[in-house]
Amino acid sequence: MSDIIIAPFSNSAIRDWPAGHFAELITLLREQRAPTQRIRVIGTVNQRLGANEIVRTHPADVVFNECGRLSWGSVLLVIRNAACVIGNNSGIAHIAGYLGAPTVCIFGGSHSRTEWRPRGRNVVVLSRAIGCSPCQLDHGRISSYGKACLREIAPHEVRNAAVRVMARAAVMAETGDSGRVEA
Repeated sequence: MSDIIIAPFSNSAIRDWPAGHFAELITLLREQRAPTQRIRVIGTVNQRLGANEIVRTHPADVVFNECGRLSWGSVLLVIRNAACVIGNNSGIAHIAGYLGAPTVCIFGGSHSRTEWRPRGRNVVVLSRAIGCSPCQLDHGRISSYGKACLREIAPHEVRNAAVRVMARAAVMAETGDSGRVEA
């Protein structure tokens, strides 16, 4: 069974789904899937402490904080081979979509979803359009609504989308059409 990859950070906090939501998502994924399926949280070394907040309540032999521990080549390999990649509107989600990995992108209201969403046959984008979307807020600017566009996307919705995209990818793989880009 392939690993589930969680990429909870973008290069702009305005696009990051709440850490508590990611922690709850991991609980839901472990309940829905095999409880021993590995979940790997990836990011940079500077994101390691933030990832600790996400993984700390989960068993260390199943949920791994690999922020800052993987080379770029290793990141690409784990994405390519992932059962599913779940992340914010970030480079990781875009790369996963391009590589054909089953991908769930949690997309905030800072940018136009139709213009900036990740592309790919195995990509699901979850977003909430609220009155201020797209707000065009970026790096360090604060949302007047507490990032309601992200906060209101519930962990169970992301889990359900991940289960659906993994099931669809499994059917495609059985028919010999993985949707993945060959190296």
